[in-house]
Amino acid sequence: MASRKYRWLGWLLLVAGLLVIAGWAAVTGVQALKRAQSLQGHLQYLQDLADGGPAGLFELDPAQVSNHLAGMDQDLAFIEARVGPLLPVGRLLGWVPEYGGDLKAADPLLQMAARLASAGERTFQALSPALDLVMAPDEESGALLSLGEEILPVLTAARPELEFARRQLEGVRAGRAQVDAATLSPRVGGLLARLDRYLPAFEMAVDAALVAPGLLGADGPRSYLVVAQNNQELRATGGFLSGVGELRVEGGKLQSLDFRDSYAVDNFEVPHEVAPLEIRQLLLGDLILFRDANWNPDFPTSAQKMIAIYGQDQDVETDGVIALDLTALQLFVAAAGPLQVDGVEEPITAQNVLAIIGQQWAAGTGDSGSDWWLRRKDFMGDIASALLERLSAPEGLDLVELGWAVRKALDEKHVLVYLEDPEAAAILRHQDWDGALLQPSADQDFLMVVDTNVGFNKVDPNVARSIDYEVDLSDPGVPRARLSVHYRNLSSRPVEACVQEARYGDTYADMLQRCYWDYVRVYVPAGSELLAGPELSLPAGSLLARNEGTGLPEAIATKVDAEGWSGWAAFFDLPPMEEQELVWEYRLPPGVVRRSVEGSYEYRLRVQKQAGTVDVPLTAEVRLPIGAKSLAGPSAVETDLRADREFLVVFEIEEAGP
Repeated sequence: MASRKYRWLGWLLLVAGLLVIAGWAAVTGVQALKRAQSLQGHLQYLQDLADGGPAGLFELDPAQVSNHLAGMDQDLAFIEARVGPLLPVGRLLGWVPEYGGDLKAADPLLQMAARLASAGERTFQALSPALDLVMAPDEESGALLSLGEEILPVLTAARPELEFARRQLEGVRAGRAQVDAATLSPRVGGLLARLDRYLPAFEMAVDAALVAPGLLGADGPRSYLVVAQNNQELRATGGFLSGVGELRVEGGKLQSLDFRDSYAVDNFEVPHEVAPLEIRQLLLGDLILFRDANWNPDFPTSAQKMIAIYGQDQDVETDGVIALDLTALQLFVAAAGPLQVDGVEEPITAQNVLAIIGQQWAAGTGDSGSDWWLRRKDFMGDIASALLERLSAPEGLDLVELGWAVRKALDEKHVLVYLEDPEAAAILRHQDWDGALLQPSADQDFLMVVDTNVGFNKVDPNVARSIDYEVDLSDPGVPRARLSVHYRNLSSRPVEACVQEARYGDTYADMLQRCYWDYVRVYVPAGSELLAGPELSLPAGSLLARNEGTGLPEAIATKVDAEGWSGWAAFFDLPPMEEQELVWEYRLPPGVVRRSVEGSYEYRLRVQKQAGTVDVPLTAEVRLPIGAKSLAGPSAVETDLRADREFLVVFEIEEAGP
């Protein structure tokens, strides 16, 4: 009897325990549901705010944003505390139809959401004073450029909160790596896709706010080189280095910007490095001077060379390089509005700025002596000064439009930035704003075509170029590629013969109507084997062919040297109204085609854009094995190199029957 009594008592206790748990679950479930509904409202508000783009920044109510961020943080903290302990069980429920993936990933998803909400709330609270200054600048100071001086103390004080936010975001990134988006339901997968879209921008904003004080001279003056790259005379990193300015900041305030002709940097009283062989062959230049410092297509490498040469020639130490081309200038003038420049009657706009630069350049071509030569590019400094003056009186200035112009110029590589500060350099690299020659990975195909105008002219606006790339994966273990680069010189003035010489005409436009002299370099994955290349002879009108006894070999090297890359080069001339096609056929390293454990094949390609170009047409085509079934990605794409492009093709090969 005692035994039965204790058995019934045990059952009663078990039932009572289950009822208590059920009651707790019901109450907790109701509370969690209310919190989830509240959370959805906060998310919808923030999503609408994000979808409004940068323009919404100047219409938001900071107090309302703060309330939504704080509410989201509180809701997620409650849900995590009440429901979180049960979520690890979800890993056992991956078999549940439709929502199994959601249940399996529930634990990392909730932790990611909680960390993200906490980081967002703390970051907004720390930076809201800076946002107030941007939205409503002090009318007495009235200068957009003086905002740096006012924002600097805010950024300095915000550092502890920003460091906390960065740690939270690192946790979000780690959690994201644990979740397979393909297993999630459409609704949850859509939320994760939004995270993938906005997380990099959030990370970049936090990192930038952390390094900005140092770059703005919080702990001492900073100096940067601002170089003008004329992409009408295309060079490896965007254009001929026609001008350079020294930008000095301290305490968040712009101290000065002095602009000069790049030729004025030269100081032959100090020793100079011997120029690379290619410069000695193609330009007959014995020494590496500032104007040719961007010969290397890797901008950080070229920028370091600029800093070194400028330092030795001008005895000035600088902390980084900002390079911009003529396309960036047009974007900035369009965003800032018409500019007034001394000596120019009409307002300068995006539509006429290049024409006026040409007019100013040619204004003294008939003068004798060197005065015009030394001052012929002063107008670039005049435009820079006019832009700074416009920013100093921002009435009517569309800050959103200006922000878009800067972002477009950075994304499309019309502005490149190199900074000596390691943290800042890492941010630029992550955003692909530093113009670095990417380091190929062993399991991916890469391609970059780099043109260098060595004709002492500005003919590039009249050169139409296009790239066709074909990859043959008929045998995935032995991938082959065929690269075809097509050039057409649209200049309309005929010439008897192409002669490579440093000759100025009566007008700037005259320099656009000439032969095109190009040194083209092709960069491909390390281990690629050249099967056939362009058969070109040394042009008879080239400097090298016409200058015997220079002690240099007549043949231009056809192989280029770059760490982590293989590559080839070619040198040719192209008269007006003619065209040229260069073709390389080569065997790719087998690692560019990767086979998964499931047996499918994956081929990835990244084509890197050359800075300074606009929208070079690109065609990429992948030939699959006979009978192969495509699982993802198109086998043929027609696009342009407005920015870097990436392609993915996944396929499987059906096994032959017995």
